[in-house]
Amino acid sequence: MMNKKARELGITDTSFANPHGLDNENHYTSAKSLAIITKYALNNKIINDVVNTKTATVNFGSFTKTLNNTNSLLRTYDKADGVKTGFTNGANRCLVASASNETNRYIAVVLGADTTQIRFNTAKEILEKCFERYEQKDISKYLNFYVNIPVVKGNIKNYERKISDNLSIPITDEEYEKIYIKQDIIQNIIPPMQSGEKIGKITAYIDDEIIYEKDIFLEEDIKKKNVIDYIIESLSNMFLPIEVI
Repeated sequence: MMNKKARELGITDTSFANPHGLDNENHYTSAKSLAIITKYALNNKIINDVVNTKTATVNFGSFTKTLNNTNSLLRTYDKADGVKTGFTNGANRCLVASASNETNRYIAVVLGADTTQIRFNTAKEILEKCFERYEQKDISKYLNFYVNIPVVKGNIKNYERKISDNLSIPITDEEYEKIYIKQDIIQNIIPPMQSGEKIGKITAYIDDEIIYEKDIFLEEDIKKKNVIDYIIESLSNMFLPIEVI
């Protein structure tokens, strides 16, 4: 189930051999994939709250125990709000850390650190660099599209739509200038097609990284041209103005 979910998230460089993370030659991942998994997991309120909890007291019948979060950034770094420490003999000291300000949340992943202090210091440094370098920028000007698709023997000649979207993301000035758009729209419409059918996708990139995706769907039914449509078209053509040279 873990491997299936990873594939659903677009992760291809990760293999789970067990649910607990102990060393196994078939158990591996990457820093980027851990960041993607963490971003997804933090959408779960329970997980989000747990990873930001410094201490918790649990009761087992008459036995009570206080648990302390091993992520010391929660106590030493005021922006920290997660996520998870880790250690095995094979992986060494690891950490997935997150931090937030009023507008953004960033995730840093440190793998294979020689000491506990190195992993915490490195994660904090990465997170602070994010807050320094990135700012929320409106990329809406890139998200205005015009779709014009020929309709083959349909009740309309072309399907035309203006499509726009509003989005702000944390990026640098340099990255903002690198944004480019790809439109993957069907070449023509062959009726009948129903409203709601997918006709393409718009994707925005910075270099090879996808920063925005939008599926495009028909907003009306497209029907085959019937006899009445052909008659009306013929009559219209009869009364077209004639250009005199």
